Amino acid sequence: MTLRDFEHQILDVLKDGVIVMDHDRTIISMNQSAEQLTGWQIGEPVPYCSFCQKRNVNIGEERCYLIEHERSPYFTSEMPTYSGNMVDVEMNTARILNDPTTGATYYLLVLRDFTERKRREAHILREQMVRELIRAREEEHERLAQELHDGVGQSLFSITLALNSLQSDVVDPDKKEYLSSVISEVSLLMDHVRNYSKQLRPVELDQFGLESALHVLFDSFATRYPNVAFHTDFRLKTRCDALVEINVYRIVQEALVNAMKYANPTHIDCRITEHDGRIELLFWDDGIGFDSREVSKGLGLRHMEERAKTIEGLFQIVSVIGHGTEILVSIPRERGHDETD
Repeated sequence: MTLRDFEHQILDVLKDGVIVMDHDRTIISMNQSAEQLTGWQIGEPVPYCSFCQKRNVNIGEERCYLIEHERSPYFTSEMPTYSGNMVDVEMNTARILNDPTTGATYYLLVLRDFTERKRREAHILREQMVRELIRAREEEHERLAQELHDGVGQSLFSITLALNSLQSDVVDPDKKEYLSSVISEVSLLMDHVRNYSKQLRPVELDQFGLESALHVLFDSFATRYPNVAFHTDFRLKTRCDALVEINVYRIVQEALVNAMKYANPTHIDCRITEHDGRIELLFWDDGIGFDSREVSKGLGLRHMEERAKTIEGLFQIVSVIGHGTEILVSIPRERGHDETD
C-alpha cells in the first residue's frame, strides 16, 4: 500500500465531507462522505451555497465567501446537491497549496451534515419546552387547588354555618325543610370543591409525600370500583424531590384512569421500590390489553412518557391482547433532585 492509498483510506473513514478544489471551485479530489452527502463528482464545480448566492459582492470580488477569505471558520448554510435538494451543512475552508510552477491555488473544503444536528437540537428544545409546560401546569394546579381549598371551600363552610344558625331560629316547617335542602346542596358543593382541589393537587402529596398520596388515590379507586382487587407495595426510603413526586403520582393516576376506562381489569398491582439509586415503578393490570402498534400515539400514553422524561426517567409499556398491560418507569433519584436545583 502506497502512502497515497493510505491517505485516501483515512479520508474515506472520516464522516465529514472533505473536498480539494482549485480557485475556480473545480473538484480535484473528494472522499466518500463528501460524495454521499452531495452527489458531486470529481471535475465538476462546487456550486455556490445559499449564502453566497444571495450575498452582495463588489466588482472583482469573489462570490464564494470561503475562497474570498482563503481561511474561514465554520459557518452554516445550505448547499445544493446533485438531486437539486438543499442540505444544511457546516463548512470551512483553507488554502492548502499554491503551486509555484503553474500558479494554481488549491483549497480544502470541509462539509459537515448539519441536518441531523438541527433535528437533535429541535428534539432537545421540544423536550425542554414540554418539561417547562408540565412544571408550569403543576404550579398552576397547586395555586388553583389552594384557592379552592382556602377561598371557595372556606366561604362555603361559612355559608353552611350561617344556614345552620338560621335554621335553628326558623319555626315554619316548610321553611325549615327548604333550608335543610339548601344546606344539603351546599354540603354537596363543598364535597365537589374538595374533590376538584384534590384532582388539581392532592394535599396529601405536599403534606405527607408520594406514598401517602398514592394510598389515598388507590383507596378512592377501590371505593369506586369494588369489583376490582387493588394491590400496592410502596417502599421508598425517604421523600423524593417535589417534581419527582408529582410526576410519578400523575403517571400512576393516568395509568389507573386508562385501566379502568379501557382495560376492564379484575386485578391491578402497583409497586414502587428503590434499587441502585433509582426509583422503579411497576404498574400492572390483567385487563384486555391492546395492540401497542395501533395505540402507541395515544394521548394518555404520550402524557405518561413525557412526564417520565421530565424527571429524566425511562418509560416502557408492554401490552398483550387478552393478557393485560405492564408499565415500567425507572427514575434516577439524584437526577430528579438536580432537575429543580
